[in-house]
Amino acid sequence: MICVFRIWPVLLAAAVAARADPPARVVSLAPNLTDMVLHVGAGESLVAVTPFCAAPDDVPRVVGGMQPEAETILAIGPDLVLASSITPAPTLRQLRGLGLRTEVFSAMAASLDEIRTATARLAAIFGRDTPLKPAPDGIRPSRPAVLLFGADTAYSAGCGTHAHEILESAGLQNIAAGVSGPWPQLGEEFLLASDPDVIIVADYGEAKREAVLALLRGHPVRRHLRAVREGRVVVFPARALSIPGPGALQAGQKLRDEVEKL
Repeated sequence: MICVFRIWPVLLAAAVAARADPPARVVSLAPNLTDMVLHVGAGESLVAVTPFCAAPDDVPRVVGGMQPEAETILAIGPDLVLASSITPAPTLRQLRGLGLRTEVFSAMAASLDEIRTATARLAAIFGRDTPLKPAPDGIRPSRPAVLLFGADTAYSAGCGTHAHEILESAGLQNIAAGVSGPWPQLGEEFLLASDPDVIIVADYGEAKREAVLALLRGHPVRRHLRAVREGRVVVFPARALSIPGPGALQAGQKLRDEVEKL
């Protein structure tokens, strides 16, 4: 701890001096912020990220993850800290009190427009001109569908989430829209009663569609769903549906393309 205190004056002076230029040493404390930095072409500035970030292997991971101690960040010597709304308030106060530039973004954007706005804000911080594709023309949701975060779970996404917007932009009518809460757990009786035409299974690994479909067909309840019986199941990367980063902005069209293949 004594060594950390001794380097504070040097780090503070460096942080203040760097403010006039685009940041060159950035610590990102959230996966969506790391995705944005990479998206705007400023990945070379990353000097530390959380263990949950999809960054190059040679970028160090922050001890403490998304809620590290201020001393841990200070010792890295950043000229910008990208924090999220779940970064502890005392940590934010300490970082700012020490003169470190700290920008706070939402950890869970409620809409695709919020993701676009946050990405544009971050691009401006780096002085990058990174045009974002405009929101696609509205598509009337028609096919009843359900999103499940894993074939053997009941976790889904309802209104007030960017995942819900992704489903709608793919032309899917989210059956969880009327369920209480943005990230509900759907009961088996609800799934049977709703009997969606399409099932979207969000996968965090590299699951094959055939394996997921076999798992659903072996389920005592879900095997009776028409989407399972008729094979209308899409396995889709979970990151775009769970992390409010740039990947979510193109997910609607990609999901629509996959659904049209069924």
